[in-house]
Amino acid sequence: MTLTSPSARPQAGPPGPRVDGVDHLAFVTWQPRATCEFYTQVLGMPLVHAITATGWVTEDYPDFVHFFFDMGKGNRIAFFYYFGLPEEEPPSDLMHRSRHVAFHVDTEEELLAWRDRLKAHGVRVTPPLPHELIESIYFDDPNGIQLEITRPLREMSGSDARDAELTLRALADVAGLPRPSAEALWQRKAELVQKAELVRKAALIRNDTEVAES
Repeated sequence: MTLTSPSARPQAGPPGPRVDGVDHLAFVTWQPRATCEFYTQVLGMPLVHAITATGWVTEDYPDFVHFFFDMGKGNRIAFFYYFGLPEEEPPSDLMHRSRHVAFHVDTEEELLAWRDRLKAHGVRVTPPLPHELIESIYFDDPNGIQLEITRPLREMSGSDARDAELTLRALADVAGLPRPSAEALWQRKAELVQKAELVRKAALIRNDTEVAES
């Protein structure tokens, strides 16, 4: 598995196709009224579009309404309401916490202002929780979807991208083991770091030799 950090991507040659941010995220709701009120009144996101469709894709596909809220900067969050679809069981607590949407703000003041607004609307929200590069508050929408509002604690740098590349290379190597673990990941990452350092030192020696011989 080869991963290339953004700073190391080749620049030569014609550019390939690239996406430009998020157009929309889509979820399913069984509570359209509560969902619309929450996103427009609590989060202040305008309702901007709705699609009503019958006979979509296949004859047995349920009729639905697909409606969109504007998150700002050309990004939207959307919901499907399917007519006659029985409500699903809620996900496990782990899946509930893992599958979430995070909204960005720039400052601590904005983060705290959002927490005050959510509490004023009767929404249960966590205290600000710092973790590595960001600080976040967490709360649920009426559908049980976990939402997050987060602010940066520092900017991401090239060293973050290089560390992420080593981490994902190590993860790809250990994920297929019979018993993958965080400890195995750290051990493999240490081996990759050591190998990268040896390659770097060899390159320096080679460059010094070429300069001395010129």
